[in-house]
Amino acid sequence: MDKEISQRKNMEHIINNKGNKIHQAISTKNGSLIRRSARWIKPRIPALIIYGYAFLYFYTGIAKLQIIAAFIKGNSKIPYIGKYAELIGWGIPILEILLAVLLIVPVYKIKRFALHASTFLMGIFALYLTLMVAFVEKKLCNCGGVIESMGWKTHIIFNVVWFIAGIYALKKTKIINN
Repeated sequence: MDKEISQRKNMEHIINNKGNKIHQAISTKNGSLIRRSARWIKPRIPALIIYGYAFLYFYTGIAKLQIIAAFIKGNSKIPYIGKYAELIGWGIPILEILLAVLLIVPVYKIKRFALHASTFLMGIFALYLTLMVAFVEKKLCNCGGVIESMGWKTHIIFNVVWFIAGIYALKKTKIINN
């Protein structure tokens, strides 16, 4: 009963005090809503990155397998790696799907390996795109799904952001040391 009266008085105070209505409504004894939300979200960011990688690799792997003939044909036109088009054409989507599955396995050592491999692979993709933009006249991108429709600079930024996010997740989950 006393708690209800206290809550009612607090609400009346908030309504009557026009200058600080919003601040009082979102502040509690534990801090502001924004601070509490940040404290809740911050430790979960590495997990969000890990599951983001899993979704991204599963999506692009499946998208590439759906158009495998075109993916292999596109890879055959890439300088220096064209002769390995079939191997790369099947290998990359299968590797992406495998990494996606390993990233969600709740075994620490497996997840650690998968996050290392995913981050490394994203770095390789970012490097490939950067070299393609810098040195190749006829640029070819055989990424899967919506990602393939990105512009070159956007695609490089996308990959670099995911690469940095992977490093962040590795550091914050103590999977790698400083």
